[in-house]
Amino acid sequence: MIFTVYRTWIRGLCWVGMSACWATVASADLDSIALTEVKGILRSRCLECHRAEASSTDFDVLDVESLIKSKTVAPGDADGSALMRVITTDDPEVRMPQDLPALPAEEIEKIRRWIAGGAKAFPEDVQRPEVQQQEDAFAGLVGVEYVLKQILAHQRKQKPDHQRYIRYFSCNHLLTRGATRDELNLQRDALAKTINHLTYERDPVELEIIDGETATVFAVDIRKLGWHADVLKASDSFLATKSSLDKYDLILLEYPYGIGYEDSETYDRLEREFLKPSEMVRQIPYLRSDWFCSTALQPVLYHDIMGLPHTVSELERDIIGVDADEELHHERIHRGAVILSGVSRNNRAAERYSAPHGAYWKSIDYSSNVGSENIFRDPVDLHGVGGEMIFNLPNGLQGYYLADAAGNRLDAGPTAIVTDKFAEDKVVRNALSCVRCHDKGIKPFKDVVRPAIESLPGHLGFNKKQVLALYPEQDELSALLKKDTDRFLGALEKVLGRPQSIEPLVPVTRRYLEDPLLLGTVAGELGLEDSEDMAAVFRSRQFTSLGLLPLASKGAIRRDTWEDYFDQVVHQLGLGKPVVPLDAISRRNYAPLGVGPDITLTTTRGTRLFGAGDKIAILVKNNGKLPIFIELIGTSTRGENIVLVPAGTKLSPGQEHRFPEEGTLTVKAATGQEFITVFSSDQSFVAGTRYHGKHTADRYVHDLSTINTAPIVKKTLVIETR
Repeated sequence: MIFTVYRTWIRGLCWVGMSACWATVASADLDSIALTEVKGILRSRCLECHRAEASSTDFDVLDVESLIKSKTVAPGDADGSALMRVITTDDPEVRMPQDLPALPAEEIEKIRRWIAGGAKAFPEDVQRPEVQQQEDAFAGLVGVEYVLKQILAHQRKQKPDHQRYIRYFSCNHLLTRGATRDELNLQRDALAKTINHLTYERDPVELEIIDGETATVFAVDIRKLGWHADVLKASDSFLATKSSLDKYDLILLEYPYGIGYEDSETYDRLEREFLKPSEMVRQIPYLRSDWFCSTALQPVLYHDIMGLPHTVSELERDIIGVDADEELHHERIHRGAVILSGVSRNNRAAERYSAPHGAYWKSIDYSSNVGSENIFRDPVDLHGVGGEMIFNLPNGLQGYYLADAAGNRLDAGPTAIVTDKFAEDKVVRNALSCVRCHDKGIKPFKDVVRPAIESLPGHLGFNKKQVLALYPEQDELSALLKKDTDRFLGALEKVLGRPQSIEPLVPVTRRYLEDPLLLGTVAGELGLEDSEDMAAVFRSRQFTSLGLLPLASKGAIRRDTWEDYFDQVVHQLGLGKPVVPLDAISRRNYAPLGVGPDITLTTTRGTRLFGAGDKIAILVKNNGKLPIFIELIGTSTRGENIVLVPAGTKLSPGQEHRFPEEGTLTVKAATGQEFITVFSSDQSFVAGTRYHGKHTADRYVHDLSTINTAPIVKKTLVIETR
């Protein structure tokens, strides 16, 4: 660790060698949802080439009658259908979609079942609402003006003291490309489920649909979620443009799709009446619901919104309110174990503790099933390599936490031990993987330890009586599991307004995070209905340098690539003024297209992996021909920021700045990642503000209104300690 000790030193201590409300929208039946799923697969994977308007095809892939007439699909005969042959063949010259990844096995199976079941017609897409008297600022754009006008109308209905606490989400962008009612219902349910998993308030919070039957724009009062409370304070509130940040501010800082529409009268009114009075850290009128569900349930946002500390002991003491060691010592817990589970590759134990809001479950996971990791060798004294913590929230839903053997918080579990069947890369990420898996709450299981131990004689090498005290009879364990499941499902029914028929987060987040993005998809996300002209745009010089060329040749890009360059695409196309996520923790690097300084950020060791005792210095070099200005920030393993080199520091052409100017930093024996971030510009810029709080990573925030004339380049070096 480098920066934790450095902070102590600059405070004056001795130098020690620095260390490092539901609308009545009916629930879809499962058959309708299955048809919607198949339509969604064909839309995302095949529509780019096989649509009615395309000259390269003689059928429309979303029109079942067209598929049958062209003999692409033979109802009731999956194996005899041309569609099945081209999506399952190993011949790369024949397989569809061409030049793109093959369809996953589960998607192929859904298509097979649809054809075998008679290839029923797909549900119709929801019709896009019309906007009367469209403003010139939104010419050629679909949906954006509609959403903004819905928000403005809703704001004007609110009491003055309520307006500033209302926040908005939308899935209207899906209508540009096409979406069925079932798809929109899943978006709504996923959003409702997500926000209620991100609160410590007791009452379930309902979404308010503000655009009637279309049901694509939603409002929520963040006071009901507890998101209005300040969680980070400015280190120098006198100089800061905003003295504190609330939980919603943390979300805004990470949002990659923010756009301002300066030539729009609607946006101007919204800015005056809502955005500025609300004092949000970024003036963004609404968030995409699919982005929010997919991002807010993952680190860093999940940990910070929920205020989850860095260790299990702090979690139990400060958040859950359980003294686990004391409860275990007095055998006031219920334990069970399994040899095989749907998540862990090896034997796994689980302990249940009574908690203020219901139950607290803690798993003990192992990296193998042999030696000391064979749970039957000593089912009393367990020493796993990590675990998952699940605790009831006040509203009856569940919170999640992953930890290593030492009880340190993890962002993700190692795939050698646990896997997520819903994730493309199989990585278990807190808490998205957990919420998707625990769709009905705690998973029921049958303990294998007590039945095995009961029949054995004494003198087993461990205390049999203690084992039987810790591991209850299966009837007792099952009753507790049912109690916890009923609590969760009851809470979820209140959140959704009905029993959950299908888990919504799996399809919504997988579509957002994992579906390849084709030209038509990204055009739709930009609000552009016609994607044909976009191909030529992405062939232009300014876009090829972004790595977006595949979009011009019927290829695909990944979601992270699109997020990384979205603001620059918006700028180049003149669609509005992008709100750059410059200070997002999830965006470690940022370089405006074709502008900004050319810098190198490295260390004197020329590596990013260090061991205890290593001595290093940080180097920033100006490789350009003009002077530049820099600001250097360090971030510790616990997310604490410190200014290493203040804003305004000038580097001449070819000049290298060293930190510290004299001596070196000594790396301490602590594992984890630290970050060194340099902000640089051709012009002097206003320093950012550090915001600090408890159980929440620091934020270093710049006032974007002061830097628009001087684009800033952000570059981050990851320092990893062994």
